[in-house]
Amino acid sequence: MPGIPREKIDEVQAAADIVEVASDYVGRLKKSGSRYMALCPFHDEDTPSFSLTPEKNLYYCFGCQAGGSIFTLVQEMEGASFPEAVRQLADRFGVDLPQDGGESGAQQSRRAPIYHALRFAARFYYHQLTTTDEGQRARAYLQDERGLEEETIKDFGLGYAPGQWDALTEAAESEQIDLETLEDAGLAIERDGGGHYDRYRGRVMFPILSRVGRVLGMAGRLFEGAEGPAVGGDFDPPKYINSPETDVYHKKEVLYGLHQAKGALRKTGEALLVEGYTDVIALHQAGIEGAIATCGTALTAEQAKLLGRYAERVVLLYDADEAGTRATLRGMDRVLEAGLGAYAARLPEGRDPDDYVRAEGADRFRRFVRKRRQGVAAFRRAQAERDGTFDTPEGQTRTMRAVADSLALIDDDMARENQVRAASDELDMYEKHLREAVEEARREDRQQEQRRRAPRPPVPDDAAPDEEPPEGEAPAGQEEAAPEPTPQECNLLRLLLERGRPMVELILGHMALTEFTDGPARELAGRFLEMYRDGQVEPRRALEGEFGPAIQQLAASVMTDAHEPSENWRERDINVPRLNQRAREAAASSMRLLKLRRVDEALEDAEADQVRAAATPEAEREAQQRVMRLQKLRQQIQRGEFFDWEE
Repeated sequence: MPGIPREKIDEVQAAADIVEVASDYVGRLKKSGSRYMALCPFHDEDTPSFSLTPEKNLYYCFGCQAGGSIFTLVQEMEGASFPEAVRQLADRFGVDLPQDGGESGAQQSRRAPIYHALRFAARFYYHQLTTTDEGQRARAYLQDERGLEEETIKDFGLGYAPGQWDALTEAAESEQIDLETLEDAGLAIERDGGGHYDRYRGRVMFPILSRVGRVLGMAGRLFEGAEGPAVGGDFDPPKYINSPETDVYHKKEVLYGLHQAKGALRKTGEALLVEGYTDVIALHQAGIEGAIATCGTALTAEQAKLLGRYAERVVLLYDADEAGTRATLRGMDRVLEAGLGAYAARLPEGRDPDDYVRAEGADRFRRFVRKRRQGVAAFRRAQAERDGTFDTPEGQTRTMRAVADSLALIDDDMARENQVRAASDELDMYEKHLREAVEEARREDRQQEQRRRAPRPPVPDDAAPDEEPPEGEAPAGQEEAAPEPTPQECNLLRLLLERGRPMVELILGHMALTEFTDGPARELAGRFLEMYRDGQVEPRRALEGEFGPAIQQLAASVMTDAHEPSENWRERDINVPRLNQRAREAAASSMRLLKLRRVDEALEDAEADQVRAAATPEAEREAQQRVMRLQKLRQQIQRGEFFDWEE
């Protein structure tokens, strides 16, 4: 790989842990024998089929057949190039890489310099907060007024933007970060007369991180005692300034605090969704580590789906005012739609999670949320009772229909039925009537979806009927699926991938490429032959995608065991032989069976030819001789006479 020495790539591969990396993307992992299983991040599914093999740093999905190395996983999930994935993993697992080995010019991703600028800005702001005299006012605000400890400030990377117009832009220029990149990252604004100035001035800074810890954007908050042009003049600046949308930051897809919360979410299965950045931080400091927040927007479908990777249920804890109630109800719908349990709780009027947990303590806060949280039916009814709209039959009907509309969003039949039973009790409503209302709402949703779809153009009455494709051919515009390799081929390809050169000499020294199934299987075997002839057999190239996605997918598939030995066997110290423990014997057996299969196929064709050739004695004799040669070859294969070693 140009730019990064191969030995360094191997060092990163050895140092990295695919289980730790994958947990950033797939959420909950379940150990199954020597591997881990999870919901696949590449397709929607209810039953985990995404497999991780730690000893090989390999992933493979039995559902959608996506697979590859740890580098491929980062490439796919982060939209990164191969060198970017290597560098990201090297950064994470402490492997030093040459500084001049990265991509340059047209090879560089547009996002790479933006990520670099954001990372620089986060470090700059943290340094300003923790080491400068000007940052002392912000430190006092965070520590004295907000009660945050130094460790918490460090964990969340909080910082301070100096009050000058160009503190960050000057510092960035000294680090060769150009002003256009700062603007692309949302950190600087272009002046009308030319040049740039800092977007954030005189504010406490909250870096917004991705779930894997990359800086995506910033939020800046004014505080009492702040200095500089942010607070001077005749205008009233906003309390918060949030990052604009950029190439790397899309607020509808990001949850503040998820990077810090994901471990707790996997452990408890419950997320606590609050409104503010300081709410999240205060709750984490108090030990309530499953707290997260949206980034200045109501909960979106994308955020709810992201939560589903880590948690089973979500408790929304928004303000008790009218706007907070509307946001809570919309959020509960998004949570239900994502297939999660949706609950809401109301803090006492005028309180927010930050001051409540600091005043009352973590245990009392937990008890309060546990006692006060309500499902969608109970929450809607309680709100209607407070408004006085549940006192009339008309108001009750509106509430019940609203609950039915919410429950109709649940796609899973069993989950929806359980919710209907619970909601009918909360509403004092016949279960049958609520179920009927839910099904009616689902029918209406389906009809609306059908109406949204573009209608097909009408077919003219005189249009000729579609011609059927010739037998054995795929319809026009539809590629014929590649034939599946046989189990014996999978064994041989796995041995090639695991053992490299010795197996190339053994297997491809005794097998013709034409004996492999046409398609990815034959192409992968051919790639090994090419590498052998070039003098350097590197199986990892197949898993890293160098030979294309079809070969990468096949390589990951054959390297992943479909079944694991029973844990009971391990507990009894019964060793279950693996394919690579007796590699030569396994190769011999698979080659023999594959060759027999190919000979049997040829025999079937030859015997059919023999029947067709019966019309002329000469043709019949030739066909008979071919059958006899194939039968003799079959006997030789059965005896293993095609090997040049003694078994």
